[in-house]
Amino acid sequence: MKLYELRQLSVAELHERVAELKEEIFNLNFQKATRQMTDAKRISSSRREIARILTLLNEDELDIRSIQAADNQNRADGQDDPGDDA
Repeated sequence: MKLYELRQLSVAELHERVAELKEEIFNLNFQKATRQMTDAKRISSSRREIARILTLLNEDELDIRSIQAADNQNRADGQDDPGDDA
């Protein structure tokens, strides 16, 4: 998911997404150990997405940037978040 898509989720949904990604990484590592893995890049992309989500949650917790405020700002501007990456 892109950063602006993650900002549209609630805190509970972000925590749920982190749990899903951690389970996915566990399963991918198991596939890697049994040599059944087809896409090795998914492990690193899942880890990056977890890092993005945890960064968003930390920003919200420290009142650096509120998750809801960023969503409202993007809607008002009509633009994507400048911090998203491809």
